[in-house]
Amino acid sequence: MFTSAVRRLSSLSIKEPWRVRLPEKWKGGYIEKWGNYWMGVAQDYKEVAFDVVKDSYKYPAKAAFYYSLIGGTLYAYNTNPEEKDFRSTLQTYMNESAMLSESIRNPEVDAHFQYLVDCYNHGLVRRMNIGLFSFLWVDNYSKVCGVFKSRCEYLKPRYLTFYERIMDIGFVGQWWVIDKKMEEFDINPNEWISNSDENLKSIQ
Repeated sequence: MFTSAVRRLSSLSIKEPWRVRLPEKWKGGYIEKWGNYWMGVAQDYKEVAFDVVKDSYKYPAKAAFYYSLIGGTLYAYNTNPEEKDFRSTLQTYMNESAMLSESIRNPEVDAHFQYLVDCYNHGLVRRMNIGLFSFLWVDNYSKVCGVFKSRCEYLKPRYLTFYERIMDIGFVGQWWVIDKKMEEFDINPNEWISNSDENLKSIQ
């Protein structure tokens, strides 16, 4: 029933296009041509909307796939994290890590956090916005550095080795590498080694 109603509306929209009444002195001029152009554009979009609704009822699985794809794309675009989100996350994680004893903290995670801080202090962190996701990567020099090496185009980071400079990937509202690192920030593998050595010495 709904599909037939849409079909009737579509046929009416084709047979009776929308017209705007203009004064006689404006007819045949630029204003009428401009209005007719935009009326044609609106008519095309209206017909496309009717066709989309009809095809959605005819092919529901295909329509659901495309709607999910469009919705996921819009969600990824709207939740693409910014660099300030990364800095806020880094500061939060460093504060949480500092509350633990050094014997408990993961030295690899501590070294990674310190590396990120050093990169920020030297102005080397760059953000590449792809639209749906972002990259944080490390440059050779700060933007304010004026030495020849930092300005020469031939000494810029190469595309083939660019992946080695990526420090984090932002997608759907979070930075994935630093979040993964934080999962084991309170696990120190050296703690078990030192304890086992002490136990062996006490047995001997």
